[in-house]
Amino acid sequence: MSKKKTAGIVILLVLLACLGLVSAKNAKAQRALLEKPAQTSQTPSPTPETTPTPEPTPSPTPTGPYADKPDIDITSWEYLLANAKNPIGDYAPELGTLEGQKFDKRIIDAMTDFVAAARAQGLSVCLSSGYRSYDEQNYLYQRKVAQYGEASAAKIVAPPGTSEHQTGLACDITDKYYEFKDSSLENTALYQWMSQHCQEYGFIVRYPKDKEDVTGIVYEPWHFRYVGTDAAKYIMEKGLCLEEFVALYK
Repeated sequence: MSKKKTAGIVILLVLLACLGLVSAKNAKAQRALLEKPAQTSQTPSPTPETTPTPEPTPSPTPTGPYADKPDIDITSWEYLLANAKNPIGDYAPELGTLEGQKFDKRIIDAMTDFVAAARAQGLSVCLSSGYRSYDEQNYLYQRKVAQYGEASAAKIVAPPGTSEHQTGLACDITDKYYEFKDSSLENTALYQWMSQHCQEYGFIVRYPKDKEDVTGIVYEPWHFRYVGTDAAKYIMEKGLCLEEFVALYK
């Protein structure tokens, strides 16, 4: 065999070997691609929108001279208003008795403590008039009408159905040694002590001297009315009558 022929064969074999290597690499690369796991495209979940919590609207701060009035239920029994503009008809409470006088039984304990505190000061306390029924009030009223006429009588004794005494929450309290039930009673030690301390026991001076135009009743320094300690302290501190106090809640 000639040298040229032999060289050609060698070159051919080298080329074939190179082609085999390239084919092997290509096959390996193809297998790697096939074996590689496919990447899935994931769509990101949307972030939920949060709804902001609304801020509570602050309650308006009360203003004015009576912004500090007690937080009470003005429809409660202690604040029952009986007057010419607010008649109570034939209203009658459940009664209890103290020292011969009848009262709404719910104020018996308070009245007992009030009287005991006054007596502890050496004062002579007389419970002269408590609860009066509609009929009893009518008798007293008609008697005054006969004496003074209807217009004047109504300023002295409330017409039936409009009397504080019919509520069972009021009492005329006098010095048992003092003869008169008139404005001069304010000069007694009993009234001076009771008018200064009545609120501590839930009572007020119901018909003050400077409130006749509001109450429709003349000054009565013997007439005390139960309204509970919170209301009583406020009424006496502010110099109000019951009509004015009740009006604060309307």
